[in-house]
Amino acid sequence: MTSFNTIILAALGTSLLVACSQPCPPAPQPFTHPQYSIPPEIDANIALVQGYLEACLKADAGTMRAATAPGYIEHEMFWPVDSAGIDSVIADYVRADSARTGQQLLDISADGVRYASGKWAGDWVNFFADYAATDKKTGKSFRIPFFFNAQVKNGKLVRSYLYFDRLSYFDQLGIAPPAATQSETK
Repeated sequence: MTSFNTIILAALGTSLLVACSQPCPPAPQPFTHPQYSIPPEIDANIALVQGYLEACLKADAGTMRAATAPGYIEHEMFWPVDSAGIDSVIADYVRADSARTGQQLLDISADGVRYASGKWAGDWVNFFADYAATDKKTGKSFRIPFFFNAQVKNGKLVRSYLYFDRLSYFDQLGIAPPAATQSETK
């Protein structure tokens, strides 16, 4: 080994020894903001939302009702009537369950936040996933990404917003989408 290599290795070893023997700097504190934070219940809130959505795929009315607070409203951003109570939501999933097989959630990603004040105050879960199933009438499988945003209070869903690409569903099945209603074209 050349003397140059020996000097470099000695310098590197000394640097590592000094670096490892010094106390580590304190860990940075989590980001804080006066308007939002990450709630300590985030894991439980995400599990509640995922359990609710999986119950929807099975048309499990009991589990769906148990996950929602009295007065729960789901804002469905794809129907002419854009909100529904739990009874209407259950009826929608019973119809879907009878028309589809192999329903599942894929590529799930979720996070949550607590808003301190204002119109959106409270704990919210942002749930991203793909919904996949096979249509019984056409025999074709489809997969659609969706976003479900839900407010959670006292371990129950209070309100939610559901978004997905409606046209993609019809394109994948090879059928024409229904004509837009007047309320959809305004």
